[in-house]
Amino acid sequence: MNKKALLYGLIYAAVVIAFKIYILVSGNALTKFGYFYSNITAVFLILPFYFLLLKNIRDKEYGGVLAGREAFRLCLSLLVVALVLVSIYHYIEFSRYGQTLAETYYNSETFLNFLKSQKNITPDKYNSIIAEQIKTAGTSAFKATTGKLVSYLFIGISGAFIVSVFMKRSGVKAR
Repeated sequence: MNKKALLYGLIYAAVVIAFKIYILVSGNALTKFGYFYSNITAVFLILPFYFLLLKNIRDKEYGGVLAGREAFRLCLSLLVVALVLVSIYHYIEFSRYGQTLAETYYNSETFLNFLKSQKNITPDKYNSIIAEQIKTAGTSAFKATTGKLVSYLFIGISGAFIVSVFMKRSGVKAR
């Protein structure tokens, strides 16, 4: 593994973890952005790190020439380091705060409005639905972490491929 890929993976993981901690500590975890968009924002944040890594390595270590396969390998190295660290963070976050966040969300006006918008649910069932959701919400930190990893893998691998194609540069000059 390239040392710079390791370093960029560590930096990306630190940025994402700091971002996620800010969302959690600031009380924005249950806002529209925090609940729906913070994870996907963190996932797409890896793309600039791919570009920076490949530009740095291509220009400084390989003399301006970088094969697509090598670029893809470097991006995947960054992704693996980041996935391990971010997964550990997500597991710890869910283990410590998952049940509390679930209770807060399922007892909120937002979830009650969601239940009211469902035509097939009668008001007398609201309390039993809320209790069941709270009971099952904090059951598996592994399952919650795995669910977040799917988006990291999908965007991470496809993004690594696309960035590698853009950033590769062959040593043959056109005439």
